Amino acid sequence: MPTILGLQPPTLLQAVLDDVGVGLAVVDKEGRIVFHNQAASNMFGATDNLSAAEWRRRNYKLHDTQGREIPAEQGPIARALTGQEVKPQEVRVTLPDGRIKWLHVAAVTFSVLGLAGVFVIVADETEEIDLRKAVERLQRIGEFAVLAGGLTHDFNNILSVVSNNVALALGDEGVQEITRTRLEEMAAALKKGATLVARLMQHSSVQDTAMRPLQINGVVSSALDLARPLIRGRVRVKTELSHALPAVPGNPSRLEQVLVNLILNALDAMPEGGELALSTQLVSSEAVPGKKHEPHKQFVIIAVADTGVGIPENIRSSIFDTFFTTKPDGKGVGLGLSSARAIVRQHDGHIEVQSAPGAGTTFRIFLPATDKPASDC
Repeated sequence: MPTILGLQPPTLLQAVLDDVGVGLAVVDKEGRIVFHNQAASNMFGATDNLSAAEWRRRNYKLHDTQGREIPAEQGPIARALTGQEVKPQEVRVTLPDGRIKWLHVAAVTFSVLGLAGVFVIVADETEEIDLRKAVERLQRIGEFAVLAGGLTHDFNNILSVVSNNVALALGDEGVQEITRTRLEEMAAALKKGATLVARLMQHSSVQDTAMRPLQINGVVSSALDLARPLIRGRVRVKTELSHALPAVPGNPSRLEQVLVNLILNALDAMPEGGELALSTQLVSSEAVPGKKHEPHKQFVIIAVADTGVGIPENIRSSIFDTFFTTKPDGKGVGLGLSSARAIVRQHDGHIEVQSAPGAGTTFRIFLPATDKPASDC
């Protein structure tokens, strides 16, 4: 149990200090932590008494609100020990296991009963600051969505003008055969571009959430077409789509959203190239986690696999959490996989991940099938 001046605090006082909800610590003039409560240990991930030696050994890293690293000798406690007046401040602490916490630290010098040093009060504000940052990111996303919607409409108008002029040129008499061939290739490319823009416009507007019987292989192919312009470099695409699959009740736009997100995550995991594999198959409910006693007899599986860097085991259980992301600021807000799981659940389905560092990642989506053949959709 933590001590003050080498004396054991009364059990009742210790219990009170451990229960206050903020970290409390006393640091003497030599920089030794002579007392701390349980909350302080918990904040810094210490399993036993938190000491200055353990602090140095575990290599905690401090950053300010601007992301600049704070050297150990410039930390709020070290500065207070030199006699400087230190105002309460927010610091970002990276724990040895990689977790990041935002702490509000106040350090006050004191001298009493022959002991001089710094009294430290620490409040864990991680949840509040993460929520605030997430709201700011969502606001930026909303602003970008409005801008993207406008740009999509403008681009669609440009495509229409070019497409109309190509059609007029094809109708002119005396067009050389080689020029006609090139114009026809342009017309085909413009048609594909117009189709992609139409889909983007559909995704930027209020989406229809109605369910209908779907050919799941068609949904997979459509999602791959949407993401294909981003598949570059040494990434190989492999598809194994089972034939004669039954229909799946679903919303095509929302399922496309899930698959495009998984494909983009797979591409991010393979910066040096690799293989992206998409497959479908039919299984019984016995193969679906937690669905063994469901009334649905069959499920269609959609698998999206990559040969990328993989997901560390210590964060695998958190990847579907809202706002959880391993991407740097500005690259992701942690909504893709949480949204994917929500959409799959709306389809009475299940999503799971299998991964290991250096061995790639596979996401599998289980969707209940109907008795109706997909060819009838």
